[in-house]
Amino acid sequence: MLMEQTGSAHILVVEDDDSLRGVLKDFLSLMGYRISEARDIAGYREQAASQDIDLTLVDLNLPDGDGLALVRELTSQSDAPVFVVSGRCDESSRLQALEAGADDYLVKPFNARELEYRIRNFLRRQRQRSGNGTNEDRGGLAVGNWQLFTGQYRLTSPSGEVINLTRSERDLLQVLVEAEGNLCTRRQLARAISSPTETTSEETVTVLIYRLRRKLEQSGLSGSVIETVTGAGYRLSQVE
Repeated sequence: MLMEQTGSAHILVVEDDDSLRGVLKDFLSLMGYRISEARDIAGYREQAASQDIDLTLVDLNLPDGDGLALVRELTSQSDAPVFVVSGRCDESSRLQALEAGADDYLVKPFNARELEYRIRNFLRRQRQRSGNGTNEDRGGLAVGNWQLFTGQYRLTSPSGEVINLTRSERDLLQVLVEAEGNLCTRRQLARAISSPTETTSEETVTVLIYRLRRKLEQSGLSGSVIETVTGAGYRLSQVE
C-alpha cells in the first residue's frame, strides 16, 4: 500500500551527517520510497549522472561546497523539486534558499513524519497536476506570447524556448494569470500557494515574485509583466 501511495518515488538525500542520512534512508525506505544517498556535492553529481531523481533533500552545510550553490545548480538543470534540510533557522537563510529555487525548507531537528507528509503531499499534487491535463488540453495558460502548462513546471515560447519553474514559482504565476490582470494581495497569494502542512509567508511571496521577474526578464519574455502595486500587492499585465 505504501508503495502505491508514494508511487515508488526516487529520493536523493544529500547530507554529510552519516547518522542523520542513515535515519532518513531507513525511514523513507520504510515509507515506500527508493532512496539514494550522498554525503557531499561530488557524491550528488555521481548519483544524479546515472539515474533519474524525483526529489532531492539537500543540507546547506556540505564539506565540499556551498549547499545554496547546489540548490541553484539543481533547479537550473531539472524540474525535480528540491527540499532544503538545514540547521540554519534564521529567516535570511530560509529566504536565500527559496530565492535559490528550493521548494521547501525544514529546520533541524525536525520530525521525520512531518518531512514524509510534506514529501507525500508535494508529490501527490505533482501527479494530480500531471494527470489532469486540463490546461494542456486547452493549449495551456497564456503568459504574454508564451504558454504555461499544468504538469510541466515550465513556460514555453512559440519558438520552443523554455523557462524552467519551481513548483512555488509555477503555482504563484498560475494564480496571477488566472486573476486576469486583477490585483492579488500578498496575503491572497500566500494563502493560494500554501500547502496543508506549510503556511507560505508574505515575505516568501516577495522572494518568489523577484525570482519570477528575473527569469522572465532574462529570457526576454514579451507580452506580459508582473506589476507591483505599492502597498497593495501584484498583478500580471498583458503588454501589446
